[in-house]
Amino acid sequence: MLIYQSSLGGSGRPCAGRECPECGGSQNLHKHGIYWRHLGLEGDERVQVQRYLCPRCGHTWSVIPEGMMPYRSLEVARFEELADKRFGLADGDARSPPATEKEEGCIRRAHKVLSKRIPFLCGLLGQQMPVLGGKDICGFWRAMRELGSTEGILGRLARDFKTSLLGCYRSLRSFWERENASV
Repeated sequence: MLIYQSSLGGSGRPCAGRECPECGGSQNLHKHGIYWRHLGLEGDERVQVQRYLCPRCGHTWSVIPEGMMPYRSLEVARFEELADKRFGLADGDARSPPATEKEEGCIRRAHKVLSKRIPFLCGLLGQQMPVLGGKDICGFWRAMRELGSTEGILGRLARDFKTSLLGCYRSLRSFWERENASV
């Protein structure tokens, strides 16, 4: 499971002093190691992602650093900026640099994935989202952004629904879905 660092509050550990959301156990989660992720599209810099293990049920929790998206190398702030431009929310802001070829490719792929997930995400968020006919991605993005920043939306989807904007977490998929999926 992925947890955003911002959702931990003052605590350094997921579920500190609370029950494990998976099994209901009240034991503290144990540090279980780290893995490294590339930061940004160029991949020059890497960041450390801490992992935790519930000793009762064996579920692993990864704490994603601020500003990163699950399974994507594009930073959340840059994704939000480019998506706002693409979906008509941002004016022609001269201060922001134009999208590079790699960023444009990331946004194009995200647009394709997001357009398929509109009914699913609208179902999760219920009455907070307007009724959208078909796959109106521009209307969906506008309604989504009215709920808050992209980072806040990602945190909420992770915390409340254990999913993300552009895909379900790999750890929650069944075995056969993980083998055949290419997220």
